[in-house]
Amino acid sequence: MTRYPARLWKVSGDKISCGVCARRCKIANGERGFCGVRENTDGVLYADSYGLLTAANLDPIEKKPLYHFLPGTTTFSVSGFGCNFRCKHCQNYTLSQTTSAPAEFVSPEAVVKEAVRLGAASISFTYNEPTISFEYVYDTAKLAKEHGLTSAFITNGYMSKEALLELAPYLGAIRIDLKGFTDEFYKDVCGARLKPVLDTILLSKELGLHLELVTLVIPGYNDSVEEIDSMLDWVTANLGPAVPHHFTAFMPMYHMQNVPRTPFSTLDRIYHQAKAHGLYYPYVGNMPHDPGSKTFCPKCGAVLIERNGFSSSEPGLEGGHCKKCGRKIEGVFSLADL
Repeated sequence: MTRYPARLWKVSGDKISCGVCARRCKIANGERGFCGVRENTDGVLYADSYGLLTAANLDPIEKKPLYHFLPGTTTFSVSGFGCNFRCKHCQNYTLSQTTSAPAEFVSPEAVVKEAVRLGAASISFTYNEPTISFEYVYDTAKLAKEHGLTSAFITNGYMSKEALLELAPYLGAIRIDLKGFTDEFYKDVCGARLKPVLDTILLSKELGLHLELVTLVIPGYNDSVEEIDSMLDWVTANLGPAVPHHFTAFMPMYHMQNVPRTPFSTLDRIYHQAKAHGLYYPYVGNMPHDPGSKTFCPKCGAVLIERNGFSSSEPGLEGGHCKKCGRKIEGVFSLADL
């Protein structure tokens, strides 16, 4: 099988320094980085998971979740395996917490061709962490753009500045997990750090990418009033009030099966905290929550988009504007907006 040379690396003494994610692993000959899919072989770094897909599905874009990015369209979701996090609560651990999985090689050309055939508006790199498949994402997203499609990058945000700068011209949207708002949470639960994620969020905003955030709310870990207030203070101060922020319910999974599911009362409280901080577009996911599933006009309060599960309708939106008062709504509502 052909091995694919990696990008964004340099020789560092007798090791290779990988520059794709925030870990910047220094990899000895014959060894792999933390992600398990990038290997140093005789002084050359190889991306050994290139094109090896574990899943390829046509999904509603709302499933990502992306609520202000081409609502009502479908996206062709593709996944590899491996991750640069070790989340104790991982919802896709069978794909992400492994260095090998049943997979089939699918070229970028084949992915784009299938997305076009299915009528998808976009390709989403999702399910496992796409940063560790940087070369494949780059090649596929670039080709997709040439064929009139756009791409969405569904990520934990633990990537290098160099990687994001190279990918950004070919991405339509980036959806980043802001998993908590303390370094202790990131260290203890995810095996990572908070600051690199915040740096990626800030750079995504600076680059003009359509950005949405997701916080999975875990009882007793990241759900306190104080931590949520700190998170919302940072978001409003650094991103403004218009970045959609999804707060979703935790379900017992993987190494955290002893932790209870997030109660409705907690998500309801956080939704109202977000509104009190001035966020225009807070959302509640993984459980029914009437206002938390709708998009409201920040100016007049009209209902713009209604959602039922992963389906949506736009009774109050026309051409990206509120039908009632005419306010332009933040988001990407047609490919012409990109």
